[in-house]
Amino acid sequence: MAARVLDAVEYYGQSRIHAAYRDALKALDGWDRAASRRKGQWRFAAMSGSAGESGDAMLYQFRIANGLDSKQMNELFVSRSDLFRQPLLPEDDPHKLGRDDVVVLLDDFSGTGTQVCDAWNNPETSFGALLAGVGRVYLVVVVASKAARNRIADETSISLVSAHELRESDDVFSDHCKYFTKADRVRLLHYGRIADEKCPKGFGECGFVVVFQHRSPNNSIPILHADHPKWTGLFPRHD
Repeated sequence: MAARVLDAVEYYGQSRIHAAYRDALKALDGWDRAASRRKGQWRFAAMSGSAGESGDAMLYQFRIANGLDSKQMNELFVSRSDLFRQPLLPEDDPHKLGRDDVVVLLDDFSGTGTQVCDAWNNPETSFGALLAGVGRVYLVVVVASKAARNRIADETSISLVSAHELRESDDVFSDHCKYFTKADRVRLLHYGRIADEKCPKGFGECGFVVVFQHRSPNNSIPILHADHPKWTGLFPRHD
C-alpha cells in the first residue's frame, strides 16, 4: 500500500514549479518585461504573509523562474504592508495603484480556497477592501483544485491562474480515483486516522496526494506529512 501511495504522489520539484510560474506570467494580459510596453503599473506580492507559510518563498521562486531577480525589477515586488498602505496614498502619488493597474498575488497551492477567501473578505486583513481601486487582481499558483477555483470566483474579485488543476478524480477517497479500490480506501482511512485523527483525509477532506519540494499541503492526506510519535510521514510539514 505504501508503495502504491508513493506511486500516486504528484511531486512538484523546482523545475516543475518554475515552468508553472513561467507559463502563468505569459498568460497574464498586458504584461511585458519592458515597462514601456506594459499595460498599467504591475505589482507582485505574496498571498500569505504569516511566519511558516509559503508565500514569500514562492515569490522568490517566481522571480527566479521569470528572470525578474535583478535590482532594476525590485520595484515590481512589494510586501503585504505596502499593499495595506495603498488606501492611504494620495491620488497624485506615483505608487498609487488605480483602475489601469494590476496586482499579482503569489502562492504555491489552493486546495479549498478557504485561506484566499478569508484573507480577501476578513475585515482585519481584507485584501478586498485594500485593493478595491485596482483594476485587476490575479492569484498565481502552481496547483489549485477545481473546487477552490469555483469558490474564489464566487467569493472574491480575484482571477485565479494555475498551471495544474485538481479534480474529483485526484481525491484518493473518491470513487472516481483510478489508483485505489474501495478496500484500499478503507485502509487509507484507517492509517489516516492514526496520522491525524481530526483530518484523516487532509484539510477540507480533499484527499490529495500533492507534495512540493519545500512542503506538503495540509490538503494532502496526512499519512504523507504527519509527524508525531505515532506517525512519521515521508514529507513532514513541521508545523
